[in-house]
Order: sequence, then C-alpha cells, then structure tokens
Amino acid sequence: MPSLTRPFAAFGAAAGFFAILALGSFREAARDVSPLAPMIVTAAVGALVGITLRRWRRLHSPLLAREAVVLWVGIITAIAGAISGGAVGFVTWGPDGVTRFAGGGAVVGLVFVPSCLVVFDAAKRAGRGRHGSLVAATDRRTVFSTVLAGIAFAAATQVPVVLSANVSNDLEPLVQIGLSLFVCLGATVGIVMLQRRDRAARAALEACAKDAAWLDPAADAHDGEAMSPAAVDLGIGAERWTRTSDANYRLSGRPEVLLKGSLELATAAFDECARGRHRSLLVAACGLTAVSASIALRLAVFL
Repeated sequence: MPSLTRPFAAFGAAAGFFAILALGSFREAARDVSPLAPMIVTAAVGALVGITLRRWRRLHSPLLAREAVVLWVGIITAIAGAISGGAVGFVTWGPDGVTRFAGGGAVVGLVFVPSCLVVFDAAKRAGRGRHGSLVAATDRRTVFSTVLAGIAFAAATQVPVVLSANVSNDLEPLVQIGLSLFVCLGATVGIVMLQRRDRAARAALEACAKDAAWLDPAADAHDGEAMSPAAVDLGIGAERWTRTSDANYRLSGRPEVLLKGSLELATAAFDECARGRHRSLLVAACGLTAVSASIALRLAVFL
C-alpha cells in the first residue's frame, strides 16, 4: 500500500483552510481566525491520520466488515477534526478556545468522512500491482485524482460564503472567492490530465493484448525464462508470455519473456480505475459549477 502521509496532508490542509472560511458564513467567531492556522494544523493532523490508516492492520483485515471500516474511519476522522479544532482554538483564543472549537472540528471532520473513505479505498487498491507495472501506475493516478476531488469538494464549501458575503476578516473578498474558484478549476484540470495519461497507458495495454495473439504462455513461470529489456509487466497475475527467437535460443537456449501478468485482470483493473477517476471528475466539476454559479448569482444580485 502506498504512503498516505502526503495525500492526507494535502487533503487536510485544503479541508482546514476552506472549512474555517466556510464556518465564517455561519459563525462570526470563525471569521476572526486566520485560515493559515487551521491549514497548517490540519495538514499535520492529516499526515498523522494517513499514517494511522496505513499502519493499523485491523483496517486491512479481509474479515473486517465494510460497516466496521466506515465506523473506524469515521471515528479517526472525527478525532482528527476535534484535535485540529481544539488546536486552532488554542492558538487563536488560548485555553478558552479549545472546547469552543473542538466540537465544531469534530463535526466538520465527519463531513469529510466520505472523501477520506474514497481516498483510503483507492490507496488500498493501489497496493495490488507490482512496482513499475501498468496497473500500479493507473492505481497511483486514481489515488491522485481522488485526492484532487476531495480538495475540490473542500473548496466548494465556500458557496454559502459567496451567497452570504460573510468573508474572513483576514482575506479580501475577491481573494477568498478567487481561491475557491482557482482550486476547483485546478483540481478539475488535474483530473483531466490524469485521465489523458491513463488513456495512453490503456492504449499500451490494448497493444499488449494484440501482441499476445503472437505469444505463447510459458509452461512454467519458474523455469528460468529470461526477461526481455522491452518486456511489459501488467502488474497482476503470474502468467508469462514468451516468444523464442533464433538468436535468443542460440545464446541461452531459453525462451524470452515479453509480457508478464494477466491481461484479463489488468483490463478489469483499468476499467475500475477509469470509473473511479470519472467519479472524481464529476465531483470536481460539480464543485467548480457550484462555485461559479454562486459567484454569478452574487454578481447578478449586486449589479
């Protein structure tokens, strides 16, 4: 399983930054908080959450029910939100601000539980492919797109702020609204770029499927076949596909492995990742649309 430290740190930073701004549309006290404080605190707490989710073996047990996974991730996220909120309250108002913001931080943390679950599930799937393989690469792109979707969702929480005009006291209104729009747009463009890269990888997978018609499966995967420098590792499955050339046979007397893995399983993994990135793009695009529509509505009322 890949490291979750940086993905959750980035997601935590965005969630903390935009959450305190979003709370400002409902609570006047939140408008006095500098958004940099929760951004830094939640980035650190998010990194710890990523380490916990990756190393806590109970969460990775195949015997653990899905409901239990959701429950534990929800508990961890709520605790992280309470710690972040309490820390921000202490930095802003001292000891009196800890209880004032800890409860609100826990509630905000629960709002982001679905996003945390999606990132966690994507990271778990990313451990199935062999390092450097086609499946491992598409799984990593799915993790990145999922994190970008979560960041776009965090930025889209600014819609109530735009409509109510209750902006932070530390940021100019245009800066605060522009940041939300820029982050949603950047996340959407980033996911589209990841999709384009994955289409190129999918083309390579389809080329392997066509070449497989001219290859022979190795009778024994442990029979000492030589791996060609141009060999392609699909990432899933132990199958090895060989083609014996005259030059290769004269040199070693062994078939040369040109393809490793199961085409059926790799194709299924690519399809699954494509669906995940499509959902991420929908989330980011909906966030961008919501922010843009709220800005347009506010301008129409103002003008």
